[in-house]
Amino acid sequence: MRAIADLAAKPHKFPHKERFVTDVQISAGWMHAGYPIMAHHASAAELVGVKKSKELWGPIHELGHNQQRSCWEFPSHTTECTCNLWSVYVHEEVLGLNRAHDELPLAKRKSRVEKYIKGGRELSDWKLWVALETYLQLQEKFGWDAFKKVFAAYHRMSDIPDDNNTKMNLYAETFSQTVKMNLTGFFKAWGWPIEAATEMKLSKLPYWNDHPMN
Repeated sequence: MRAIADLAAKPHKFPHKERFVTDVQISAGWMHAGYPIMAHHASAAELVGVKKSKELWGPIHELGHNQQRSCWEFPSHTTECTCNLWSVYVHEEVLGLNRAHDELPLAKRKSRVEKYIKGGRELSDWKLWVALETYLQLQEKFGWDAFKKVFAAYHRMSDIPDDNNTKMNLYAETFSQTVKMNLTGFFKAWGWPIEAATEMKLSKLPYWNDHPMN
């Protein structure tokens, strides 16, 4: 749980316990987030038998859902995406497993990006594993500390509009200011609706010219 809090830029002591409850029948899916997180009985063994170097994607995915905040979420694109940042982070930093999910080998990642580009970089296709690739590329360039600083910056914000376009521009601006590099070209290459005003705000920062979507 310390790693969950670390990535979310929150104190290690949560305001309430994060609990898992397994049952013979739950309201939706194999697991679902909430308080408590619900799972089927078959998941009980992995929940109480956590070991280093042993994959634990599903439960951490649900813990990630509990950390998502509407101010940096872009539904429905990222609903099942950004929660996986916690899965990737915990597997790497705690369990010692790099890019642990079977959807994350380099060949699969490259194939998804190529398909997205050939499809015209349509935002309607930017979801789940495709969307996660955007964040993984940022992580591979700037590290996990950049995400922690970005999440911390959001903790200090208020009155954020609820529409995706505004929030995506704010995210591009916040991440750029955090890493002191103009990332508008990168986000535009992913099909994000980056506005001229955002580009102007960041115009004095050096551009990320060699980003992987060029």
